[in-house]
Amino acid sequence: MKNGLLVYCLLLTVAVGYLFYKVNKNTTTASKEEVVVPEGAGGNIVFINVDTLLEHYNFYKDLREILTKKQDSIDDILKKRGRDLEGEIAMYQKLAGNMTEEQRAKEEDRLGKKQQQLMQFKDDLVHKLSAQEDALQDSLHKHLTSYLKDLNNKINYHFILGYQRGSGILLANDSLDITGSVIEGLNKRK
Repeated sequence: MKNGLLVYCLLLTVAVGYLFYKVNKNTTTASKEEVVVPEGAGGNIVFINVDTLLEHYNFYKDLREILTKKQDSIDDILKKRGRDLEGEIAMYQKLAGNMTEEQRAKEEDRLGKKQQQLMQFKDDLVHKLSAQEDALQDSLHKHLTSYLKDLNNKINYHFILGYQRGSGILLANDSLDITGSVIEGLNKRK
């Protein structure tokens, strides 16, 4: 999830590219939804502070909460299974002195297989969580770009840039910041 901000910045860049293509093609259509028009945004180039957007965008916060709960659930399951395996290993170590060589070999083989199964189970859960995270990020991207397309149809920006600390934009005039109105519009949209 920490890479999420980078992904969203990249997604915003893709959205800007699409908007640039659309502006150059001179295609505009009227939006049926109400779009919040940013105050003071009369220029053709504006930016959205991605960090602020993600901090206040309810849809993103809901998605992040879903992923956090799933991650916590996976962590709990893996910890429980890990403790169970550790208990079995501890029990084996206590009883190993009273076992024959053949019994110890069988038990070590069983425990080794159980450990491998646990690792495979962990890998499967992490893979599923990653796929769910990708799907949720796609959903977020679609939601965000849909809103930005509607906004651009109404205002006709040439560029809507994504600004965040460490990005390619080093300085931006605050009068070009439409983050607040975009957050307001996104949060009104369900």
